[in-house]
Amino acid sequence: MEKKYFKHIDGLRAIAVLIVIIFHLDFNFVPGGFVGVDVFFVISGFLITGLLKRELDSSGTLNLKLFYIKRFKRLAPAFIITLLVTFLLSTFVFSPTHLQRISAALITSIFNISNIYFWLEADYFDISAQLKPFLHTWSLSIEWQFYFILPSLMFFFYKIKASKYFLPFLILTILVSLFLNYGVANGDSDLINFLSLFTSSANNEKSTLFYLLPFRIFEFSIGGALVWLNVYKLPKNIIYDLLLWIGLALIVYSALNFDQTILFPYWFALAPCLGAALIIYSGEKAVTKKIINNKIMVGIGLISYSLYLVHWPIIVFWRYIGNEFDFTSKIQILLLSVIVAITLYFFIEKPLRKPVPFSNKFRFVSFSTVVLLLIISLHANKNNGWEWRSDSSLVNLEKMDNAKDFHRKYYGGAGYPYSGPIKTKSQPDFIILGDSHGRHYAEGLFKLIAKPYHLSFYINSGTSCLNLPHFTRTTKGYDWNNICPSALKRGLGYIKLNKTKPPLVIISHSWNEQMVQADLLDKSGVRKNVKMNVELVIQGLLELKTEIGDSQLVVIGNVPRAGVNLYDIFTRPKLLFEKNFKPMYYLTRSRPTISESFELNLNTQEQALKVDSLEYTNRALKAAAEKTGKFIFIDPFDYLCDKEKCRNIDEEKHLIYSDRGHLSTYGSIFLVGKIKNQLIDLINER
Repeated sequence: MEKKYFKHIDGLRAIAVLIVIIFHLDFNFVPGGFVGVDVFFVISGFLITGLLKRELDSSGTLNLKLFYIKRFKRLAPAFIITLLVTFLLSTFVFSPTHLQRISAALITSIFNISNIYFWLEADYFDISAQLKPFLHTWSLSIEWQFYFILPSLMFFFYKIKASKYFLPFLILTILVSLFLNYGVANGDSDLINFLSLFTSSANNEKSTLFYLLPFRIFEFSIGGALVWLNVYKLPKNIIYDLLLWIGLALIVYSALNFDQTILFPYWFALAPCLGAALIIYSGEKAVTKKIINNKIMVGIGLISYSLYLVHWPIIVFWRYIGNEFDFTSKIQILLLSVIVAITLYFFIEKPLRKPVPFSNKFRFVSFSTVVLLLIISLHANKNNGWEWRSDSSLVNLEKMDNAKDFHRKYYGGAGYPYSGPIKTKSQPDFIILGDSHGRHYAEGLFKLIAKPYHLSFYINSGTSCLNLPHFTRTTKGYDWNNICPSALKRGLGYIKLNKTKPPLVIISHSWNEQMVQADLLDKSGVRKNVKMNVELVIQGLLELKTEIGDSQLVVIGNVPRAGVNLYDIFTRPKLLFEKNFKPMYYLTRSRPTISESFELNLNTQEQALKVDSLEYTNRALKAAAEKTGKFIFIDPFDYLCDKEKCRNIDEEKHLIYSDRGHLSTYGSIFLVGKIKNQLIDLINER
């Protein structure tokens, strides 16, 4: 039985795909655009359940072979083409580390289990999602899993003459699925322990809820239940309009007010799902139905499947190769996605939908393409992402499984404690305070100063706060009003350990990032809610100097940022690398041009709060050091940059950064090597 065509459902598809794409394009006004996928699930539940019910009601049986052939012809051609083109382009673009994972994702996508693969990998909202061109296939895998379960269940109920109980069964399924959501969201130990038998990823309740079918099945079931409820007529047509607008309001509210921090689906998904159900129910009869079944919305709905398939790979490629991601670029991506989707719809998706026999030629082409994809992706996965595509002579780089492993091993503070003495029991000769941008000097300070000169070195970098009097942090999740003062108190305690000579105190932070999330505490320990600026940080440094007494204070400014993960950059395919990253010893991002006659003023303070203006903050700190004479300022830009560009590799071709902004062990040694004599002189002058 062919499914009935509902014009307004194509309009609903348009809404769903548009809010998903807007969300993926990082437009901040739609932080909950991911709910578009839930709308799709409700639509699928309604249409597929309705199709199966009509066939069972008319014939009493199901032609499962024909059902899956039609599903395959409807979904597979555009899907396979997208997989093939995306993977081929990936071989020219992605580094071996990423291609290896992309190939694994492709394999699981073909077998419709990519949702499980991505569940095992990471959170959907993780930053690494931007490097996964097949991430969006998780929802298609869930759809197919639903297709494998529903027909057999419905056939079973009809076979035992219990078709009238299928609606109660769907309602029970909704309740059980929501109960499972509740259990995981609230840490039900029995449920989580059961899931943990399969993987430790079960401990990530956010990812578990998001990716797995049992926690999504209620969305399909809401659509399925609507097949029975849809036959009920309302006494007045105006009620249909009211329901239509309530449904639209629920979806729009969810898209505008939900965000990546909530547990989802959980109870939250009821809003967009019920909204979709109300629109499906009322959309044919509402007087104002033109809002969703007009030609534009229906047209977008018709290409929605192809548009969903192609938009995410385009976004991933666009961002990965280093293009701008500003408003103009996002509009270009949207237009490109629409053009590609229209092409895919009219030349692949629509022609192969026609009710023609499932020919041997079609079978052969489809099967051969899938087998080819499996073979090449398996080969790439088993052969380290085809490392031969990269030029290993460009950089002195140890092979790692991924960029994160490189950071873990080669971060400048790797292997050093967050707080305490570094391989010494003596009184401290010098101390470094700070966050992770203070700790990343540990390798250089220990190996170039502490160890060869037999000096006692202490570190206090275990807390991501500005180590300054009266400062706190504003981010949620921790009691920063106690944590930050306690961290400073611990550092001051180390300084007081030396009863003979005051130790040299070095402080280094990611000043700009810390300022953005910093605040001040009053004498009672309550936040003042001040507007942070460089002048307040300088005042904090002067207060710190008072606190440390006779100890000399050295302030190290922001390091220039790579802005990209260099491990990934230097392992990319040669053609792409040579195009975008010459000369290889310098970053492509230009150094800001700042007047030598620098003066601290309000405009500079505002500018210095921006993460992309690190050198403005450094100049402000330098001006304050020269004006007050209370501390010595060291600017890393002076040693890592010339007037135009900044270094990313040392003389032996080692990466200076372990990630986008932290110094590597090599970078730590390189920079400390430049300031070593200055620091030793200060230590000896105590």
